[in-house]
Amino acid sequence: MSYNKLNVFHWHLVDDQSFPFESTAFPELSRKGAFSPDHVYTPTDVADVIEHARLRGIRVIPEIDTPGHTYSWGKSMPELITVCWADGKPYQAIYGVHGAMEVFNPSEPRVYSTMDTLLREVKQRFPSNHIHLGMDEAYDRCWLSNPNLTQWMPTVNISNVKGLHAYYADRILNIMRNISSIPIVWQDVWDENVTLPLGTIIQVWKGDNGLWGPYLDKAAKQGYDVILSTPWYLNLISYGKYNTNASLMNLEFFKHYEIEPLMNFTGTEEQKKHILGGEACVWAEFVDSTNLLTTLWPRASAVAERLWSAASVNNPEDAQFRLDVHRCRLLRRGIPAQTILPGYCGNYELGMARSMIDDPAFNYQESTWIDVITPLPSAAAASINVFTSMSLFLIMKITCFMISFRY
Repeated sequence: MSYNKLNVFHWHLVDDQSFPFESTAFPELSRKGAFSPDHVYTPTDVADVIEHARLRGIRVIPEIDTPGHTYSWGKSMPELITVCWADGKPYQAIYGVHGAMEVFNPSEPRVYSTMDTLLREVKQRFPSNHIHLGMDEAYDRCWLSNPNLTQWMPTVNISNVKGLHAYYADRILNIMRNISSIPIVWQDVWDENVTLPLGTIIQVWKGDNGLWGPYLDKAAKQGYDVILSTPWYLNLISYGKYNTNASLMNLEFFKHYEIEPLMNFTGTEEQKKHILGGEACVWAEFVDSTNLLTTLWPRASAVAERLWSAASVNNPEDAQFRLDVHRCRLLRRGIPAQTILPGYCGNYELGMARSMIDDPAFNYQESTWIDVITPLPSAAAASINVFTSMSLFLIMKITCFMISFRY
């Protein structure tokens, strides 16, 4: 990330399929909810990631996604999860709509006490003053299918699904106020016309083909800060050539480069200040450790150049040559980035003697990453100078450009 001036790591820690985050307050969540005892983020792992990022000028923002994406919680805390009904029977899955048990039950008091404790733990373990709360893709039909939940709704003056979303969001955002953290949410809860407190950051992920502009307009005009991720889902890959109006040369990842994030944005200059930046996302439906890095790079490099550049710097024909050189730079440093143009990089590719994958300039730890007294070969010294310049650039020009993972 630091090689590409991406300076915020949005870490999607838990999801339906697995709960790998080892909570000290609720250890059963990962013991029963993770894929296996080896598929976890221990407290030491989390601290290592945060420190590794800090040394490279990168903030780490954790995400605990609720009320949807919570099936894995039910492995140890089934009382938190809504039971879905159909034909008068509980635990009925309607595939493509909902499972047998889906999403948190907003009528259950233990949901909020559990979230209060967990979010306080996350706040204590992550130095960032932001926590991403998710709030996307909650299955309304499961909520409305549950007779216990629908009987409870009138007792708290809730008449519809919007009311359920608002009730849940208000309770969780109140916890965030109490722990003095800035909330980030996916746009879904805002789409339900739930009024979010000003200071909440909305992440826009809908509206393909430039249609994200109206979402940016609406959020900025309402006074919310916004992160845009719609056009940069790097895991959505269509193989073969990516045809542009000017050429057939560009590979498919150049579709990420040609994006102008503020296209169709009609707000004022003052409202434009609410657009904090963009996020390149990688979700793991078809990504794991075997193809993660090749999926990310150099696609994310193309996103980074667009986000750091003026709108007028947008010619993919020029960019492909810059990114091809940068791809070789990544390869030399041990990052297996995919090819852009035909050819080869040099005698420093992975596994070759001149690869810098083990060079201390790119593997430093703590503040003793380089011994300034020991003479260095000129090539290594040049590499250190380049890296230092990039680090200084990050310090001087910080904004919210992110990359996210889903495990």
